[in-house]
Amino acid sequence: MIPDPPEVPETLAETQGLPRAEQKIGSDFFASFVPPERESIAMAAIAALLVVVIGAAVYFGLLRWGYPAAEFVAAIFFAVVLVRQLVGRDREEVSAEEKSNSLTGPVPALAAGALAYAITVPLHFICDDFDHLSLLRQPFMTSLWPQITRGQFDGHVYIFYRPLGFASLFLDYRLWHDWTPGYHLTNLVFHLLCVAAVFFLCKELGLSGRVSSTAALVFAILPVNAQAVTWIACRFDQLATTFMLWALVCSARFRRTGEIGFYILAILAFVLAALSKESAYALPFLWLALELLPWDENRIRYRTTERIRLLLGYLGIAAVTFFHRWHVLGGIGGYHFEDGSPVAPHFGTASLLGVLVHAPTQMLFGYNLLQPAQIIPWIFLTALTAALLITCAVLAKRTARSRRVACFCLIWIFTATLPSHFSFQMPDIALFNSRALHFGSAGLAILLALLLNGAFRQPKLRLGWTLALCLLLVVGLEQNLKAWQWVSETTQVFLTELKRLEPSPPPGTQFYVGGAPHVIRGVPFFHIGLQSAVQFDYDWRTDISAEHLETVSMPVVPANAILVGWLNVQEKRLVSLGDTSRPLAVRLEPAHNP
Repeated sequence: MIPDPPEVPETLAETQGLPRAEQKIGSDFFASFVPPERESIAMAAIAALLVVVIGAAVYFGLLRWGYPAAEFVAAIFFAVVLVRQLVGRDREEVSAEEKSNSLTGPVPALAAGALAYAITVPLHFICDDFDHLSLLRQPFMTSLWPQITRGQFDGHVYIFYRPLGFASLFLDYRLWHDWTPGYHLTNLVFHLLCVAAVFFLCKELGLSGRVSSTAALVFAILPVNAQAVTWIACRFDQLATTFMLWALVCSARFRRTGEIGFYILAILAFVLAALSKESAYALPFLWLALELLPWDENRIRYRTTERIRLLLGYLGIAAVTFFHRWHVLGGIGGYHFEDGSPVAPHFGTASLLGVLVHAPTQMLFGYNLLQPAQIIPWIFLTALTAALLITCAVLAKRTARSRRVACFCLIWIFTATLPSHFSFQMPDIALFNSRALHFGSAGLAILLALLLNGAFRQPKLRLGWTLALCLLLVVGLEQNLKAWQWVSETTQVFLTELKRLEPSPPPGTQFYVGGAPHVIRGVPFFHIGLQSAVQFDYDWRTDISAEHLETVSMPVVPANAILVGWLNVQEKRLVSLGDTSRPLAVRLEPAHNP
């Protein structure tokens, strides 16, 4: 039986039984001006002032509403956190002893994550989901074996090597077939596995149960993860994040106990992550940080030669999996430019800005700004969230342990997006690529938990601020999920109306669908997957096809073509899907008769 991480006394005075008034709090600038009984009033006043300043700056145009304002606040937040970790003295260690009014254990976080995403279970397939279903409903040798031996083909080149992700969806289809809630339940299970991994990782890093529970809770409801958890096509990201987090848990456990079995499990988990998605290649950076950062005396100490061998094992398995991927794909793979060259190796100024500014901002303020909302309440919500975060960053008191973990989290946040740096070269106001932030957001959650724990001396005040921040995060998450609900409903309207318009199309029918946008409210709609969706609608008939009407040129309309548009019944005008809740499918008159 492997022992749990050692409990650390809150202060030396506590271990000696001294009254609280005689305990040395350490270097605490805030405490020198504010007595403990006035702490709640002072913190509320600081937060209120920040709310007024930030909200007024946005409302009166000093900060442009949207991501310019978010990036400005995020830059202040991360700068303050960094300075606080580098400047000043450490206070005495925080206790792992739990207060009666503290959130402890992983259960509250698991419950919050399950409840927050329960509304996603009934959602329909969206966009890429239909293409994945069309492929993975085929036999093993047709659908999955090529993913193992050659990779994912985009019609021109092999771009991705994600066989484990496709295997997961392959098994899902055998279990659920076309029943969408089953796929969402699988996604939810993986999300809860990630939440649990965040909790146990914190414990292995020597953090108290209170901090571990807070970190898991924050990760469970971070708004930026709406896409990764809700969209079935993000199964690759979920699998990779799950295995990477548990690889870190095993690595940290090995460093604490010296049990070689956890070292092997960490390597195995990394291999599974690399077979799920290429984002796994951010993990070696964290392995290096885990091994090279100065940790506390409770960890196993290795000689330099032993440490080198351990690192070579980590880096060696990463190199082996990378070169296997290179061999299978015939190159580095990934997205390509129009000339066929891969995007990933091109890391310029825009990518650097994305890794250091755009991606961390989206993790911190992960709001879909294309989802309609009342502007004044939304400005207030954003300003209040920013005020809480900055207040905690400014006033958080660090310990030697929390400083080490905070530095580890900062490395985590700023390196997790390196494999997908090209996705964040521009601000992503709709979180279109936010799935790539799933792994990095776990590091942010741990950092926020450290700040919440270090900013307050009174347990009730700490709990109150934690719950206030979580409430704000839930509001932001639910706002993001509304966009996915809208697109799910629109997809169902599309399928229902198309079948009403043409209940039984003859063989060889070609649907040309107008008004089917690629993106609705920042959520992918039919940028791909239109033909698979139509075939799905007609019980997977492969003798019919579908294209976007706007992308084809038809001097002569074929005899077997059906041109489809969408009518707003109340206003008697053609609209695009997503513009109104219940558009009516109508046949469009061809511009030229055959």
